[in-house]
Amino acid sequence: MKSKRIMIGCMSLVICLLALTACSVAGTGSQNDDRSTADEKYHTLYYKDITKRENVTAVFSSCNSQQTEEVRMEAVGKDEDGFTYSCKGDASSYHLVSFRYDQFSTAKVAFNPCVSGWYNSVHGILPYTYGCTDQYESHTANLVTMNDTLVYDNEMYDNVNLPFNGYDKIVHIWTPADYDPSSDEKYATVYLLDGQGMLYLGFPGETLLDSEHADIQVQSMTAATGYKAIVVAVDTFGDPQERYSRLDELTPDLGELAYKEETQKFGNLLSDYFADSVVPYIQQHYNVYTDALHTSIAGKSLGGLEAFYMALEHPELFGTAGVFSPSFLLYKDDVWRSYLGQKSFDAQSPFLYFYCGNEVEDNGDVTDEMVSRIREMGYPGNRFVYHREAIGGHETYFWRVNFSEFLNAMVYQRVEPLENDGQEAMTQ
Repeated sequence: MKSKRIMIGCMSLVICLLALTACSVAGTGSQNDDRSTADEKYHTLYYKDITKRENVTAVFSSCNSQQTEEVRMEAVGKDEDGFTYSCKGDASSYHLVSFRYDQFSTAKVAFNPCVSGWYNSVHGILPYTYGCTDQYESHTANLVTMNDTLVYDNEMYDNVNLPFNGYDKIVHIWTPADYDPSSDEKYATVYLLDGQGMLYLGFPGETLLDSEHADIQVQSMTAATGYKAIVVAVDTFGDPQERYSRLDELTPDLGELAYKEETQKFGNLLSDYFADSVVPYIQQHYNVYTDALHTSIAGKSLGGLEAFYMALEHPELFGTAGVFSPSFLLYKDDVWRSYLGQKSFDAQSPFLYFYCGNEVEDNGDVTDEMVSRIREMGYPGNRFVYHREAIGGHETYFWRVNFSEFLNAMVYQRVEPLENDGQEAMTQ
């Protein structure tokens, strides 16, 4: 079994630049509690480039259709970090976009009502919030050291230690720049497994392209929709004393493993840890909604497996799950069916957003099987969507450029161009 399909290697620790922004973004609308449909069919999209481009064209597409639409973008501003362009796209028909100019075309990235824009920076293409400048370079350095435990010196996050299975696990909490703890305003909560990668914390050899930048993506979502949320990211390195690993932490005990992997199967404990410690702590100390509709969980690879498991174990807590390239191959069909057969699926079941690449470089085959399996076993077709990307690999780039699609699922409980009663779709 290829280890890259199950595990993301733990990163060592040094000083590196922090990839965050301190700019304050005002919401463009009120909190959308109904969340059944997007406010508008057409959504304004921004594209920023470090170089002035002539005739920038946005090419909109969908993995469910061969149809595309090309829209000429207009220049709307410039600053010391680059030039910004804008256009409107049909978010009800398309969920992907690429940018073409000078006989060059970028790779496809997510397009939906929760995307403010994308930035073709010196590092590569990154999430962008229109109106903010220099989101990735101008912040303070983040000090990360190792002395038996991880020590973070990062003013951008509230870092708390909550005990888990014999050691203190670090929980990183990000709040928007305009968050006021004394206010009565409530925020949704986005919980993340693999917090050490979903946020950019500054590990040795790590570049800005090694993170999903979940906080900046949430900021972009708020700028585009007015929907406000905080981010709670939990490190899943495993025990610093090396008594158990990330594989142990993120593998739930469902029965006999399909492969002879040495794992202690502590995923059940981690699920209970969130339910009994992390979520109660956040709800007690932050201005957040406490209902499942405003609470989501997401992870990638093993974290995707665990996010799926946690949502099914605690539907009273998590109304949406982002299941990215999940390691479903750890268990065979009979074990999965035995586990799923114990669950009750109805209109209140968590909304499941599945993303995966192909079956060679990613877990596409086993994700195909799971999507078919839950459909066959009665999971409501309007409570899950599946973005299957033919070129997608098991790597951060694909998770980063599609992370906002999970946010769209969280906000609206749907991803309109993917709504096909849960049928698999392949990006061409």
